[in-house]
Amino acid sequence: MVRLLGVGLGVLFGPSLLWGEPQLPAADAPSLSLPVACVPGRTCFVQNHVDIDPGSGVRDYACAAASYDGHKGVDFRLGSVAAAQSGVAVLAAAPGVVKGVRDGVEDALMRETGPGAIVGRECGNGVVLDHGGGWETQYCHLRRGSVSVARGQPVARGARLGDVGYSGFADFAHLHFEVRRDGKPVEPFSQAGAGMACLRDPATAVGLWDEAAAKVLTYVAGEFIETGFAAAIPSTLDLEHGGNRIATANPMGDGLVFYARLMNGRAGDHIRVVVSGPGGFAAEGSSAPLERPKAIAVYAAGRKRRGTAFASGLYTGVAELVRDGAVMTRARGSFEMP
Repeated sequence: MVRLLGVGLGVLFGPSLLWGEPQLPAADAPSLSLPVACVPGRTCFVQNHVDIDPGSGVRDYACAAASYDGHKGVDFRLGSVAAAQSGVAVLAAAPGVVKGVRDGVEDALMRETGPGAIVGRECGNGVVLDHGGGWETQYCHLRRGSVSVARGQPVARGARLGDVGYSGFADFAHLHFEVRRDGKPVEPFSQAGAGMACLRDPATAVGLWDEAAAKVLTYVAGEFIETGFAAAIPSTLDLEHGGNRIATANPMGDGLVFYARLMNGRAGDHIRVVVSGPGGFAAEGSSAPLERPKAIAVYAAGRKRRGTAFASGLYTGVAELVRDGAVMTRARGSFEMP
């Protein structure tokens, strides 16, 4: 069985698409280090980029749709709320002076509380730093009670500002990191702003990241951020919470499934999932091509238990993202049934 659970990003950008060339950084632009204490691609993932489409469409700096309409920053997501609760530091991306702070907003996923609960406080708990020359950085959705700086305080590069949370307009635990020049959003990966051209090859982008950050912050066009085995297909909300929200795989469970969580799938992509195990256990499936980009989705294959217990031994699963007939990325997982 294969089942899709998730939410869509909306339609791709329209015919106004422009191709651009990389540009040199402004002379007074800050050099930005990684603003969160995580390992990109392992313990955190770039979910959304700045939307540079000036209208109602969506376009990221790489001419794709890893964003949503009107998004003004970069979202560094954690795997789950449980990961955020362990304490993941938000760091000053450059030296500056604290221009503003907010703390005290509850950490709560918006899909559970509704957007009305955070009107006027969409950033949640946050910090704004002034870097001079009209440059600012903003850090949103920090964990309540974690903000550790005060207005007017000078901070060094890498100083802890607080911890990643999910306060404000947040449907997953993440840091919304925003760069502005003279009040206008700037994409730190390419320096693009609203209405500017995107880049056919994102590897040519000349952004604001320092050398260390640029090495680990390459553009990823769709990736699996989590795999696992469970007794039932977990929902995206269960996975956002993490921890004991996932039904543990066990010999007498109602079923046994291998699941994979995909981030930023593109229109036309499809996903194959194959599972095998002892006693002839086998399951596989392939999704229909995506009709539109998907920010996050769960795919799974498995079997229901038929009377007897699932056999002891090693179960393995493989998920593949297929684009234009080629496997773009692959994720594997295994589970030892007692």
